Amino acid sequence: MKHLFNTFINFDAPMPWGIYFQDSATPQMEGLVELHDNIMYYLVLILFAVGWILFSIMKNFASTKTQISHKYLNHGRDVPTQKCFKFNSIYKFFYNHRSYSTTSSSPISSVKFYEDAFSMRKLIIKDNKDKSGIYKWTNKITNDIYIGQSISLAKRFIRYFNLSYLKNRETLVISRALIKYGYSNFSLEILEYCDIANLTEREQYYMDKLNPRYNTLKIAGSSSGHKLSEETKTKISGASSSLKGVYIQEKSALYGRTHTEETKALMSSNNSNENNPLFGKTHSLGATSLPTKELMRQKALGRKHSEETLLKMSTSRGHLVYIHEKCDSEGFKLIGSFVSIRKAAKFLDISDNTVRLYINSGEIFKDRYKFTGER
Repeated sequence: MKHLFNTFINFDAPMPWGIYFQDSATPQMEGLVELHDNIMYYLVLILFAVGWILFSIMKNFASTKTQISHKYLNHGRDVPTQKCFKFNSIYKFFYNHRSYSTTSSSPISSVKFYEDAFSMRKLIIKDNKDKSGIYKWTNKITNDIYIGQSISLAKRFIRYFNLSYLKNRETLVISRALIKYGYSNFSLEILEYCDIANLTEREQYYMDKLNPRYNTLKIAGSSSGHKLSEETKTKISGASSSLKGVYIQEKSALYGRTHTEETKALMSSNNSNENNPLFGKTHSLGATSLPTKELMRQKALGRKHSEETLLKMSTSRGHLVYIHEKCDSEGFKLIGSFVSIRKAAKFLDISDNTVRLYINSGEIFKDRYKFTGER
């Protein structure tokens, strides 16, 4: 077998690694030559096996099996695709050809991609000024998505980055998700720019294709399928029952009419004397007289609340804030708690809005401080 292999490789030519001697060579030298040839033989065999393995791996990578696809984080510009491969061991590679993918069977490419919505919010607004199109929010923790449309993308995103706007629309799932997880845990994509007339059609296309979980309405541009909560139904029912039969403005029977002097006098007499609900009742002089009010004011001026009372008053009106400082060994360590955002901001000599922004986003301020809060 060895001779056959050598013949196949060298085509009966003298082996280049062989060491040859004259006929007068000693038996010891001949044994050394044979050992040398054996070593070179197995070395060539090993190199051949390694080459075959490398060839098989390259061939497998070039196959049509599903691969992992990621986007370069290119700050919102058109992004190429990077192909990556994942396998845990050589054994699994040869005996268990599993493939992994972060994309669906029919992936949808986007026009622009923003990995971190919070840190890239200014660029998001700048890139999409005076543009209409379809956008997609993606929760990087749960992988849930939301598909939306807008005739003015920049204005829509300005509203999204306004926490007051989100809190006033907490009935929307995407609003609650942005508040709960923070902007940094969401990526934003512009799926396509299109004419205003085609927005609803294109939004429906992506909703059917991606089946977004955050979209409670499954028909673009329609309220069909929207379900009201029991609390909302109760409020609507209560409001309807309390105003039943009451009409205002143009629907009112008295709209545009004026009362005559005779009618006004009759209405006045019907609510005077014994007919008045306050007939016979008198107000306390101490409650309305100026001397009494002045006495109460002077007494209040000299009053001092205890520190405990002041703390309770601030806590009831404020927003409890905790400041944590980053430590190399212990992670984050609590360095102080404050009864309001203003006091926490004063402690670090920064603005109130900065503290409020980092509380809601969950970001680390200057890579050192972390803010948490509760009402």
